[in-house]
Amino acid sequence: MKQQLNYTLWIGFLVSTILIYLFFSSGEFSFILTLACGIQCFGFGLVFVTISITKETSGLSKQTFICCAQALLARLFSILTFEGYLPSDATGDYVYRLFEILSLIFCILTAFSIKNNKQELFQWYYFTPVMLVTAYYVHPGLNSHSFCDISWVFALYMESFAILPQIHLFTKREGIIEYHTSNFVITQAINKVICVIFWFYSYEELNRSADESTISVAPWLSGYFVMVAQMISIIITTDFVYKYLQSWKQGIPLVMLPS
Repeated sequence: MKQQLNYTLWIGFLVSTILIYLFFSSGEFSFILTLACGIQCFGFGLVFVTISITKETSGLSKQTFICCAQALLARLFSILTFEGYLPSDATGDYVYRLFEILSLIFCILTAFSIKNNKQELFQWYYFTPVMLVTAYYVHPGLNSHSFCDISWVFALYMESFAILPQIHLFTKREGIIEYHTSNFVITQAINKVICVIFWFYSYEELNRSADESTISVAPWLSGYFVMVAQMISIIITTDFVYKYLQSWKQGIPLVMLPS
């Protein structure tokens, strides 16, 4: 039953994506950024709705959702005030921003619902200072506004490591991974793959975006940093994605064994 519901939810999301493309998109390549954002929103929404019904949060990492909430809030500061990092596709005007707002709401509500877990090794404050410093010194300048440029790239750097506490928690728990938890990780992994595809063709624009107002010490490296950050996130989730696909192929729940 849960497997069938899983398929139904994914089919519903795919149909919604097609409708958004047909009725709201101008058909530009940057639509894939809106697609990535929508997939991320779907993952957060799935988790929030499920735990609201079941009241079960034991398999979720509170630290991951705190990190994600920081990243989403920082990016919203950037994209709600400037348009430098919005998709040039027509969906960048409203749909993309709506997905980001919904993701933040779902993420914050979920974070408040999850209890602290003593098994969690990685805390959010391990990542935030490092990502802030990195964003301060290496950021692009598409907004021509230092604070909002830093906010945008901080969000990207932060998201790249945000999934690590969740992956680590999987190694400390034994048993079946709930569908909403595994789907959340999968949506984050798909989000990063799509973003890598986009920035592979666009990262040089970030390297050339600096002007006299930037305080970045190495703006010409920002595109490379963005690509590396996205790749790190993909590497972190690779083993989990492989096990997820194996369980999906066999039609059985995903089971994790403690390390």
